[in-house]
Parts: sequence; structure tokens; C-alpha cells
Amino acid sequence: MASVTGPASAAARHLAARIVSLPTRTGSSVRDAVEQALTDGTVLRLSYTDAAGRESRRTVEPAGLLTADGRWYLIAWCRTRRAGRGFHLDRITAAVPTGERAPSHDVADLLRGSTAADAAQPAARARLTASP
Repeated sequence: MASVTGPASAAARHLAARIVSLPTRTGSSVRDAVEQALTDGTVLRLSYTDAAGRESRRTVEPAGLLTADGRWYLIAWCRTRRAGRGFHLDRITAAVPTGERAPSHDVADLLRGSTAADAAQPAARARLTASP
């Protein structure tokens, strides 16, 4: 990612200081594990509850994060379903790093054919949680 300098950098910092968000119900251990897996490129084991309340265990290869309508999703290759999937972070009850290196997946490819296929990268990037 190219770094921004000069007036554009100051404008970005000014705008970033004016953006606020409510905390999510997702536990910090889940957020931390997801962020670390994305940073390190490693596989995660998830405990996940779908919208109907069904629980499942998934082994996933994280590719990125999607935010839509105030919700965060982990976009990953799901080894169980053998397809790209979006996992609502508030429904992940546990995320355990495996230490196994994950193959690289393109987020746009995993979203292709979904309702989020036209998602775009934001102009500014931030951590999933605020820094202390």
C-alpha cells in the first residue's frame, strides 16, 4: 500500500479522527485471532453459529474482512464447504489459530457471485478494533 504524504495525509488523519464506531459483540479474543490470522496468513478453526442458530465447526483460510451496514465479516475459503464464505464476526464464538500456513486467496474472487461482489476497498484502512 502506498503511503500518503503532504496535504492528503493531513486530510486523511483529520477525517479518521472524526470516524467513530460502537463496539461489536464479538469477543476480543475472536477479533484478535482473526486479525492475527489475516496478518500472518494462517488457517483458523472457527466455532460458528449461523442465522438459524445452528452451530458448526469450520476450518477456514482467511482472505480479508468486509464491512457492510455496520457489520463485519471474515471472508475466507471454507474447507468444510469447499467454497468462499463470509462469516459474520458476531456469530463466531471461537477462533483458534492452527499455525498452518494458508494458501493466498483473492477476496474479490471469493466474493464473486455473492451479494457483496461489487465491494470496494476503502480509501483509508483501520484496525478492526481501536488501539489502546
